[in-house]
Amino acid sequence: MTQCRLIKTVSVTMGGQRIRRLVPVIVLGCVLIGLTGCIFQEVKEQQQKISALCTVEGKVRTDKSDNYPLVVLLLRRPDGISDIKVKWQLADHYVLEGPGRWFFRASPGNYALVAFEDRNANLIYEPDEPALDTLPNQLIACGAGMRIENPELVIPVTGRVAVDGPVDIAGLQVRTIQQQLDISLGAVTAVGEVTTLDDPRFSEEHASQGLWHPFDFLFEARPGIYFLEPYNKKKTPVLFVHGIGGTPINFRYLIEHLDRERFQPWVYYYPSGAHLNGVADHLDQTVKRLQLMHGFKRLLLVAHSMGGLVSRGFLLRNQTETQRADIPLFVSISTPWGGVPFAATGVKHAPTVVWVWYDMAPRSAYLRQLFYRDPDRITEHRSLPPETTHHLLFGFQRDSLSLGESDDQVVSVASQLYPGAQQDAVRLYGFDATHEGILEKDVVSRLLNQLLVEAIR
Repeated sequence: MTQCRLIKTVSVTMGGQRIRRLVPVIVLGCVLIGLTGCIFQEVKEQQQKISALCTVEGKVRTDKSDNYPLVVLLLRRPDGISDIKVKWQLADHYVLEGPGRWFFRASPGNYALVAFEDRNANLIYEPDEPALDTLPNQLIACGAGMRIENPELVIPVTGRVAVDGPVDIAGLQVRTIQQQLDISLGAVTAVGEVTTLDDPRFSEEHASQGLWHPFDFLFEARPGIYFLEPYNKKKTPVLFVHGIGGTPINFRYLIEHLDRERFQPWVYYYPSGAHLNGVADHLDQTVKRLQLMHGFKRLLLVAHSMGGLVSRGFLLRNQTETQRADIPLFVSISTPWGGVPFAATGVKHAPTVVWVWYDMAPRSAYLRQLFYRDPDRITEHRSLPPETTHHLLFGFQRDSLSLGESDDQVVSVASQLYPGAQQDAVRLYGFDATHEGILEKDVVSRLLNQLLVEAIR
């Protein structure tokens, strides 16, 4: 047990690059010395906490064809109170551009649903907006680990919810860690919170927590999209998405050299040990919320390492929306499009598998669905949205002691240049740089600014 604890300590306290390099060592080290405890026991406990959350999902539409956003509200009845007339608490909300599916992950409890047509597209319920109130007829008792498929919510054009005045949905988000047991995961999401790259939540310790202790990360670091300056409608937002074990501070050099007269930097922060489908869904939903709050029409996307896999998943989701923001530029940097072999080793040998390893393994279900319309047969390529231009950057600076195929000391060049990714990219750029070092190259910074400016012309 002592050996495994030592490996864990080294992986947490070293810098971001070292965390990534030690992942395969941690996996194989624990397996080879025959231990089933140590960090993997902690990973298992974290996964059990997340699995204990209940899931409520369903569809929503209106009874007539109107082209307005729809908002589904999840209301929670305080524990120990059975009176139906008690004041219910808003646990979370889900935003859709039109008819479609919604879902919530929440702690066990008693819930109800309300849905409304947001005709002003401002995340504020106005008394004259069509709404559906399921109280008191459709109460939901959601137990630990349960998945409840709710009947389709149909908002009647004449339906209303009795309120005293406008209700600001965005303003009702839960903001404190102490309320974590009474909320849905979406309620701890940062949606445009203004901060700096020196925010303690962006520390390497929290980044490591996001990989090994994702449940704790949700409430201590808080996932979401953070603004690095107050929103300015005259500037185009640039969203930076980090990789596995990463943090927004990985982009410090690029952000410090960003043209701040034209662009405003946003950073997406998430627990990198989670399943990537869930992360891509979360990013998509958070962007939708920001669109309703600020009404921006264009967003530029920059991703590093595994963040590219998250971003492609987001782009594929976003292209199905009718009122989505225009995303004319996607820049991926050192992304393992073809997967990482050590992830497959972890899946095969680790006592407890970190969820993201399933998705990072070569030929995983997640990777196949990123590039194929038929992921089981893998015959029909799934392209990025036609209005999105993808520029693919890769690194090739090997360690002098490295053996085997070419790499950037973390990801192989072959994985970075996976044919499916090349097929959608308008141009490839190679740099003599390491996996992390590429983010601090002046030539990369200058190229990025050039691509950003070209994208808004």
